[in-house]
Amino acid sequence: MKYLRAIVLIVLILAGCQTNGAGLKLAPGWSYQSLSAWKAITPNKMALSSGKDWLYISGERSQYSSEAGVIAIRLSSSRTHILVQGMRNANGIRLAPDGSLWIAEDDPKGVVWRMAEPDQFPSDQRVDPVELTSSYVSLAPFNSAGQFHHRAIAFSADGRFAYLADASAAGSLFRLELKSRTLAVYHSEKGWLAVNPDEATGSALTLGARAFAGIHDIERLPDGTLLLAESGSGQILQLHDDGKRPRIEPWLDNPSLSHPDDMSWDSARHWLWITDHGEQSVVWAWDGRKLHEIMRHPTSRFGGVLATDDAVYVNLQRGRYNPAMTLRLHEKHNTGSEDHA
Repeated sequence: MKYLRAIVLIVLILAGCQTNGAGLKLAPGWSYQSLSAWKAITPNKMALSSGKDWLYISGERSQYSSEAGVIAIRLSSSRTHILVQGMRNANGIRLAPDGSLWIAEDDPKGVVWRMAEPDQFPSDQRVDPVELTSSYVSLAPFNSAGQFHHRAIAFSADGRFAYLADASAAGSLFRLELKSRTLAVYHSEKGWLAVNPDEATGSALTLGARAFAGIHDIERLPDGTLLLAESGSGQILQLHDDGKRPRIEPWLDNPSLSHPDDMSWDSARHWLWITDHGEQSVVWAWDGRKLHEIMRHPTSRFGGVLATDDAVYVNLQRGRYNPAMTLRLHEKHNTGSEDHA
């Protein structure tokens, strides 16, 4: 009887953790599907096409991948192909109000590439990161966005501005007016100050712009509020009153958060999803009062999170014992399919 009780206890513990073959530990009630497995690609941030059929993924350089660019997955068929290779270190990716796709390079000489009509973009294209040229006419650098460690991109609710963050350890926050293509940097007391895109980081230092501890992502909430994931401080910040007197203040400062990296607003659940690159990589969901641990991996990192109407997508980057994968998470009571758990 003692042995039986011990076996039952072990089974209950394992069931609560839901550890699986990929090394993922999921919270009870959650399951996953693997959409794609990547051998020589390190998947990172994601964007969903306006028609909600294509999932665009930035592929960054790592010890497992020497190429960086953009990957596309057709969600209706799981068909996967590489759109672009050759970028310095593709990271941030976001659909602009005009339907174009912006891809950010996280590199000291990083630029933002603009891809017009991404749904019509042919596969297997290349860019030259030194000459800043592309093999296809609808992909070109957006020079007004400046050159620095581009990692985070977001657009204002009215479509007037693009917000861009220098992800370096003491980087600045920039705002690009899309119509005039005027770049400005955030100053704590003076608001937005115009800078030359070719000297953005030097101008920010000269002007005394606010230095942040590594902004890794920017997410816009339904009410237009912009949140900044400051990975170095473990905080999520909020941009208030972005007019004549803008200010940036803490929005979420929770001791459980170590290094927030990626965010996505979940309109269905009214949650903020957060990837956290601490001692172990964790995917959290903030419900406005409490952080819920949804998934963790002891050795690999989660690269990007994207919440849609019916699913949540997360990239698991390659580790020593597991391949890189793009995962689709489900709450079990919301699906009748037999997912992995």
